[in-house]
Amino acid sequence: MNVGLLLGTLGAGIGLAAGLAFNVRLARALGTPLAATLVNFVVGGVLLAALWLVGVGREGPAHLPPLWMLTGGLLGATYVTLNLIGAARLGVGVGTVAATLGQLLVALALPALGWLGQAQRLPSAAEGLSALLLLAAVALLAGDRQRAAGGRG
Repeated sequence: MNVGLLLGTLGAGIGLAAGLAFNVRLARALGTPLAATLVNFVVGGVLLAALWLVGVGREGPAHLPPLWMLTGGLLGATYVTLNLIGAARLGVGVGTVAATLGQLLVALALPALGWLGQAQRLPSAAEGLSALLLLAAVALLAGDRQRAAGGRG
């Protein structure tokens, strides 16, 4: 196993959770999760453009992809918005773990169904157990959050 790659991926997860906390506060300041999502993507776009201008990834694409492959951008904006709405009510911890559970379930379903170019393969027992453990984590965190709020929604 490549420990450096694993640590980098762990860092990406840290960034997602921290970004969610920032975005919850931004949504409160702006008054709407959709505005916070838009600001999130504009700032990210400016950063990527600046990196490209200084020479990072300057080579550009070899050719334009089919339009259906742009669905990832639509899903990314939807992910940020829905996760932001949920985290604002449920808390960043519940929002992060619930989003991770959703990612894992789809990551297991895609190869199981052979969709989107994934080689068809059923989930292993360890993968199934991982999903169940994340489901338990969501339930525990959500219950704790509800108890802390005094049973209110």
